[in-house]
Amino acid sequence: MKYVGERNIKRFCNFYVSDLHLSVMLLPYISKQIDEDVEITTIFEKLEKEDVKKILERLNVKNKNEILNINWFSNKQDTDDKIKRTVEKALEDNKKATIIIGGNEKYVLDNNYKISKYIEGKDVNNIIKIINCFNVEEVGSYMDSIVKNYDGLLNTSGETNFEMKC
Repeated sequence: MKYVGERNIKRFCNFYVSDLHLSVMLLPYISKQIDEDVEITTIFEKLEKEDVKKILERLNVKNKNEILNINWFSNKQDTDDKIKRTVEKALEDNKKATIIIGGNEKYVLDNNYKISKYIEGKDVNNIIKIINCFNVEEVGSYMDSIVKNYDGLLNTSGETNFEMKC
């Protein structure tokens, strides 16, 4: 899996212990991205809008309506369409887009493959950011090897860029 620096896409990873933990961590980040006029696309295996709505009611987050308008759960066809629309719109409008993917490792990697296919041969020019979210219980002891494949980490304090080692 080649990530770092591939086709000028920024790739971040995230690790979470539960869907609740993932939601609480992502919602302020998504709100900030909306403030910066970044197109947000979420592709989650399990996280549903009703769960997000309950959490949003308890958090002091701006842009609640915009956050709720994000499709928080989708079937395979919806996912394929969302990826294609997001990539096409970002390239057409030259507008930054963030695609957040969460689920088991196979789900995350399959969706990353789809993104790679949609951008193949196109100059993405750093307008697309992908954030892959992994459940700690699933990836456990090989978190270190996952992190090495990314440009940075997204956690509760925001994005942390990794320095390139020569």
